[in-house]
Amino acid sequence: MLHQDLSVDLKSLASNDLYRHRRSIQDVKQGKIKINGQWVHNFSSNDYLGLTQNKIIKKSIIDGIKKYGNGSGASHLISGHYEIHDQLEKLAAENLGFDKSILFSSGFSANMGVITALCDRNDLILSDRLNHASLNEASLLSKSKFIRYNHLDLEHLEKILKKNDGRRKLIITDAVFSMDGDLINLPALMALCEKYDAYLYVDDAHGYGVLGKNGQGILEHYYPKLDLKPTQKKRIIYMFTLGKSVGITGAIVVANKEIINYLIQKAKTYIYTTASSPAISCGIITSLRIIKEGKKLRNNILKSINLLRDKIENKILIGKSITAIQPIFINDTIKSIKISEKLLKEGFYVPVIRPPTVPKKTSRLRISISALHEPKVILRLAELINLKTK
Repeated sequence: MLHQDLSVDLKSLASNDLYRHRRSIQDVKQGKIKINGQWVHNFSSNDYLGLTQNKIIKKSIIDGIKKYGNGSGASHLISGHYEIHDQLEKLAAENLGFDKSILFSSGFSANMGVITALCDRNDLILSDRLNHASLNEASLLSKSKFIRYNHLDLEHLEKILKKNDGRRKLIITDAVFSMDGDLINLPALMALCEKYDAYLYVDDAHGYGVLGKNGQGILEHYYPKLDLKPTQKKRIIYMFTLGKSVGITGAIVVANKEIINYLIQKAKTYIYTTASSPAISCGIITSLRIIKEGKKLRNNILKSINLLRDKIENKILIGKSITAIQPIFINDTIKSIKISEKLLKEGFYVPVIRPPTVPKKTSRLRISISALHEPKVILRLAELINLKTK
């Protein structure tokens, strides 16, 4: 019976230290959260710029509720699409120098909607081996020929491109990999797309807001003037989420107008879901403007990243990430859990990432740095990690 099978599976997860628990957050202020009555420094959040509690953004959302109400009431193609949604999509596209964009309710639904709309059993999808689960699930659901290339290995990717073909060829990749914090080589990927007549889908969930002089993510990181050639813009489909650095919820997909118009007609996760609240779009517009002007916030993050990496004594523990994601590789699940629990007792919430989210024997502490973290807090965290990992 189903419940008996599930019970066996749950016991197996528990016996292998893979059973996950949710922590209920009782309150939040600045870079701290309250768990079980204890205030702790939060190093688990993707709120890299600290905008989830921004008062200006809050006011925009409250003003939006007063004007539009609580929700949209329908899907975008019925009566749930508001003028404020248009304004948001226009601003997002303009910020990145593209024709048009489309608003989805989440990054997962954006990946599902775009990939399944553009690809089917006649097409070829090539995916980095460490891509987010949503990209893999979307690829499988599309029924395309789906091949995973070795992580950041563009020689391997090119070998696959030489040997395989499809009506449409789509390379899909995270921009910043969420468990390691490493970056793609965007210009090299673009060159392969042009060489082999492929398209590139980039999920920049963890780069937008942090990377680039004006926070415009992986595109601005590699192209500081956002001056991609017209041939490149035709081949790239760029997605950034709104629940991380932007501090709210949802996702934006930016591309040329033909692709966006096609997605409006064909992306099922866009068509068959209630549109996000127009009040939320008011807040997102405010947040996007703050991000463009947020050089001080990004400088604070960079200083904190460098400070943490400098103060970790055992350099073998840290990767090569230049981003707000700083993994501490313990490579042992039980040991990782114990260190995380000790840090929590000291007032620092640093979560453990373990299989199957990451490969076997690569369990780690995943430190997420925010602009809200003060230098003295970073120094104390590094000190504790040095003590607990000896």
